[in-house]
Amino acid sequence: MRINTKVIYVTFIIVILLLVTNNTSYYWYTKSLLTQALSERMESTASQIRTSIEQSEEGSFFVEDLIGENLRSVALYAKGQLNPDIDKVTNEQLVQLAQQTGVDGFSLMKRNGDDIMVGKSSEPKELKIKSTKPFGYWFTAFSQLLDNHQVTIPEGQKLPNFWSGIYEVPASGSSDVSKFGYYYDGTTNYIVCVFVNADKIERFKKIVGADTIVKKTLAANPDIMEISGLNGVTFGTKPIEYKDSNGVPFISVYDRPVLFGTYNVMDLKDLDYYKESILSNKPVSVVENWNGKPILKTFLFVPVKKKLTEVQREVPYVIAIVSDYQSIQRTLNKQLVQLTLLIVLFTVFSCMFIYLIFRFITKSRETAVKSTQEMYIQNVDLMFATIRSQRHDFLNHVQTMYALLSKGKKEDQMRYMKELIEEINEVNDIIRIGHPAIAALIQAKIALAMRTKIDFNYQFTGLECLSLGVKSVDIVKIIGNLIDNAFDEVNQFPQGEREVTVNGWSELNHLKISVSNPVQPDFQVEDYNQMFSIGYSTKVDGEHQGLGLSVVKERIEYYKGTIEVSVEDGCICFQISIPMQ
Repeated sequence: MRINTKVIYVTFIIVILLLVTNNTSYYWYTKSLLTQALSERMESTASQIRTSIEQSEEGSFFVEDLIGENLRSVALYAKGQLNPDIDKVTNEQLVQLAQQTGVDGFSLMKRNGDDIMVGKSSEPKELKIKSTKPFGYWFTAFSQLLDNHQVTIPEGQKLPNFWSGIYEVPASGSSDVSKFGYYYDGTTNYIVCVFVNADKIERFKKIVGADTIVKKTLAANPDIMEISGLNGVTFGTKPIEYKDSNGVPFISVYDRPVLFGTYNVMDLKDLDYYKESILSNKPVSVVENWNGKPILKTFLFVPVKKKLTEVQREVPYVIAIVSDYQSIQRTLNKQLVQLTLLIVLFTVFSCMFIYLIFRFITKSRETAVKSTQEMYIQNVDLMFATIRSQRHDFLNHVQTMYALLSKGKKEDQMRYMKELIEEINEVNDIIRIGHPAIAALIQAKIALAMRTKIDFNYQFTGLECLSLGVKSVDIVKIIGNLIDNAFDEVNQFPQGEREVTVNGWSELNHLKISVSNPVQPDFQVEDYNQMFSIGYSTKVDGEHQGLGLSVVKERIEYYKGTIEVSVEDGCICFQISIPMQ
């Protein structure tokens, strides 16, 4: 009666634990699935935004390039209208020329020592630029244009004797954003700079650009709260500030921390997730609380595409999408109601399961006892068979030695006893290896070595009770292929020079194996890099496929081991090291 009560208590506790475990697992599994589904949808949305922005940027770049080509044509016309000496050109001439050609202005740039400055201009603010050294790669482009009549830096648009940078905030502060083009062919002592307000590019971007794409995406997805385009270079850092001719600081168009969208849902950890998405180049999704409600943030890195043309103006960025996580919580509440209805059914199932477990345990015990008895009997039978075999062989050996002794053939008897002792020692040496698979392999290779007249030496120590964490079949593959490779090599030598040595030992929790054999005098060290390649073989008999050493290397690397090859005194030695568990 006491036993039945205890069983009932145990059964009840197990059922309760199973119910709690099942319900908790189901809840978190469902939450994980819903979170993953939302994350995947946000990742898909981010990918769609990425594709749309790339198409939009390609269109805006095309428009910008067309403007650059027009600027070059205008600069060529201006060069033909102006005196080649900058001192003989007036600012008023440049104003008239700008009105005549329909551009916003002209500037003439000249060297000033090791610097480059604006000497004449139709825009008074441009005349305040006395140095372009702080302009970075722009200054490099100016220098290359003056020195070589050609620009080679990767940035900007490059045409014969012409270079145009990205549309940018003018250093003079003459406009919000302008497009500049620079022409120099060596016939003047100045660079012709022509510029226009980049309002056309800005209007194009407003129509089909990133901000418009973000607005449409937000309108089509009510659960998305915010989309941000975080600069892949400057976000999280203080961007470089330039100063215009009036000393007013400004930030380059392409250095802005937020390139498009808005960034109002901020968190200090955003920078860590931003960096993680860049380093892993994979989407990163996290659940956070913002103003008391759960949100899901997804970060997707958009690297610069492989350069397809000489013009490269893209910058890497990270798309950050903030979505409402409350919809998942509402779904989970529904799931909990459904889960309550399943508890009763699962309770019945659990009781039946426990009953079957009890039955299984009872039968398993009986089966285990029976199996143990059968194995014990088999082992005893095997032991007696071994003893009978040894006894039978022992009698045969004794009878043989007695017959030789009775006939007075002492020398034959001594020779026989010597062979018998060698055989016994060989068997004992193999038994002492301590690893059944290795012992069986060595025994087989001994037989092969005897047939091929190879002096095969081996020694294994410290392998008793060895736990490698490596499959025996893989150990056999590694050692067997190395020995076979050594046998193939020494078979090219005369019988007296055929020698293969195998050693095995444990050291610093590693299994160490070395296989050495003599090699031909013309063996080159350069062969090291090729001998482990699939199909590489020095044999010419057509029977070798060059797979042995490649298999050895693949298996060793699989178990995070190492293999070293060395040549010394005409012998090659392969030494492997495999970590033991």
